[in-house]
Amino acid sequence: MPPGARLVARAFRTVPALRAARLDDARLARLRARPLPESGAVAALAGLVVGRVPAGVVVTTDHHGALPLRLYTPAGTSPRRALVLALHGGGFVLGSARQQDWLHGRVARDLDAVVVAPDYRLAPEHPFPAAVDDAWDALGWAVGHAAALGADAARTCLLGESAGGTLAAVTARRAVDEGLPGGARVVHQSLLYPPVDLTEALARTASYAEHHAAAIGSAAALRWFRDAYLGPRGDAADPRCSPALAEARGLPPTCVVLAGHDPLRDAAAAYADALAAAGTVVEVVDAPGMPHGFLGFPRLARDAAGVVDAVVADAARATG
Repeated sequence: MPPGARLVARAFRTVPALRAARLDDARLARLRARPLPESGAVAALAGLVVGRVPAGVVVTTDHHGALPLRLYTPAGTSPRRALVLALHGGGFVLGSARQQDWLHGRVARDLDAVVVAPDYRLAPEHPFPAAVDDAWDALGWAVGHAAALGADAARTCLLGESAGGTLAAVTARRAVDEGLPGGARVVHQSLLYPPVDLTEALARTASYAEHHAAAIGSAAALRWFRDAYLGPRGDAADPRCSPALAEARGLPPTCVVLAGHDPLRDAAAAYADALAAAGTVVEVVDAPGMPHGFLGFPRLARDAAGVVDAVVADAARATG
């Protein structure tokens, strides 16, 4: 891995608070009690790692019932902006839209899109299917408010990082199966190193065996996150948990990002192959030197900017 990514990996190995496989209720509560501030010295310091909203993008907040929404809108006016529903990562247990300001802001600016990012409910307090339901509800809110936001609901895209990629894939499938109101249509999805198969089949992939002890996304951490997300009644074989097990036909053009040092790599690559075999136009963006989650620390991840450029370029082809 490049030096910046190695530095982050070393931090995950040596700082107890970052070891997801060892999270207990108290440590989880402490992590969640320290959200990234919007301004000040801590925010500035964090920005050196997680990045900042780029210049020219305005951030506002809203709510859909009890569901918080973070909105990213390019400055100025445009008659035909795309609409993007962005779903953050964090293993269904951690994370927030705020933590991915850099990614969401880059997509808003470079795609000329309005990005709607919900803070969906997190496990283990809210196990499956709470996050799935929140993602769907947020999509409904976004397309219903597209005109007021200055966006075109007929040019809706989905974007999901890590666990958010799972939610994006599930939401895309549901949009195809159930449709969206008022002529809205999902025309593209970007799945960034998504965990598309939560069943034990994942453990039989070569990348899982090779990177099972990875500092970011180790096998132990993946099991912990999965079990927390499923709760006592969830089923990993449910296609809403593992979109790799869902019907592959009829999905919109899809961009799948792979990270070379990621236990999830081969399962995500196989999902991309399955979509392509089913007739979906698929673009695979490979970052062979990167670990899982590298778009969460773009200032230290050499490939981050180029990968987002490729993701935006693929979405732009689909949105016209």
